[in-house]
Amino acid sequence: MGTNRRYGTDGRHVEPRDGGMVRHVWVSLSRYEADAYPGLVIEWRRESQGWVARVAFVPGKQGEGTLVEQWIEAKRLRPAGPPPPPLVE
Repeated sequence: MGTNRRYGTDGRHVEPRDGGMVRHVWVSLSRYEADAYPGLVIEWRRESQGWVARVAFVPGKQGEGTLVEQWIEAKRLRPAGPPPPPLVE
């Protein structure tokens, strides 16, 4: 796997801590950086393959799209920080 400009290769991912509190995350639906959206973890559950989170997020360009609520593997979530810099085209 290659590196990603937003996340790098430090292996950071989100799993429930502090009682599984609600938290802001980046949701990555695929391995491509363009598919990372800001989201909000609503709840956690443990499944046979590991932790999954029920996440609310809006895929698409900022301010466009429909709210989605979906169970997503913890490995597809990254801690939210400041928004990434815009891509230069």
